[in-house]
Amino acid sequence: MRVGFLSHSGASVYHFRMPIIKALEARNDEVLLILPKDEYALKLEKMGFKVVFYELKRSSINPFVVFLNFLSLLKLLKKLKLDLIQSAAHKSNTFGLIAAKFAKIPYKLALVEGLGSFYIDNDLKTRLVRLNIELLYKISFTIADKFIFVNESNAHFMQNLGLKEEKIIIIKSVGINLRQFFPMIANKEQKEHFFKEHKLNPHKPLVIMVARALWHKGIKEFYEAALNLNNFANFILVGGRDENKSCADLKFLNEGKVRYLSAREDIAFLLNLSDIFVLPSYKEGFPVSVLEAKACKKAVVVSDCEGCVEAVRNGVDGLWAKTADSKDLSEKIKLLLDDERLRVNLANNAYKDALNYDENLIAARYLKLYDNLIKS
Repeated sequence: MRVGFLSHSGASVYHFRMPIIKALEARNDEVLLILPKDEYALKLEKMGFKVVFYELKRSSINPFVVFLNFLSLLKLLKKLKLDLIQSAAHKSNTFGLIAAKFAKIPYKLALVEGLGSFYIDNDLKTRLVRLNIELLYKISFTIADKFIFVNESNAHFMQNLGLKEEKIIIIKSVGINLRQFFPMIANKEQKEHFFKEHKLNPHKPLVIMVARALWHKGIKEFYEAALNLNNFANFILVGGRDENKSCADLKFLNEGKVRYLSAREDIAFLLNLSDIFVLPSYKEGFPVSVLEAKACKKAVVVSDCEGCVEAVRNGVDGLWAKTADSKDLSEKIKLLLDDERLRVNLANNAYKDALNYDENLIAARYLKLYDNLIKS
């Protein structure tokens, strides 16, 4: 089988599709990664994967530019002669699937990992873009064989837009690498060096947030919670910034209440150094960072937003705080700081739940979906 993964971003494929790609290649299916030429796409090419580049202006909503990108993609897809294509993200799930239809690709799937900032912001421009996205999705609903969702909320939303129930597949999470994320005791010297390097108090617990530095991830609420609880714990934020209009201005972190570490590769090490993981996001798909923290046996506090409430059971393997409410977030973090027994119980349950999301188990579900689709 000749399979194509169409994405707006090489990073998305690199971080979230590798187990599925490797599982396909292990059974001798041919996999092509259809990506714009960016840092991660070039990295994947150097790793030996078959990468096919296409033109895409990710942030452009200029109709002329979008149409030219569409024509370029259509021409490319016709040449590739794929048996199956799986898209992800709004542009790929709409224009990408329409191009796949004209290219006569037999089997077409779309993956919705979250609705993104267009469904958080509510200014006039965003509402107009959202209207166009939904109109295009209604076309895609007739084209795709299946729509895959990582949470039930997004599936219900798309169903209300007109997606037929028989086309809905829910596979929660893209999976996590349990060989990389697992509980371990940090080396004493490494821990001491880390605390000293970042001017943290070694006698206080460590609260960590791992997320892109977006306002929508709850950066403001995390910072305000750190202000409230600075006498009781250290707070660190780990995550990169980019050109997204929703990126937070991190100058306010310079007061020293939150240590900003930027993007890091040693997330498992940092999680195992920490005592509590926090994600006060406004909307999520099915947050991988939460699963990684749970796999490292950490108690977690998340906002009671879409996506997070499906990844964490309140009072069982974590706690919910009210979305966009720094006071409630502070109270939930303080509860875990004060009650070690509760923190340990939640962490133990979190670890057990994370075992259900091994990336190889998730990859096997995708392969079964592909095979059943082709056999039907």
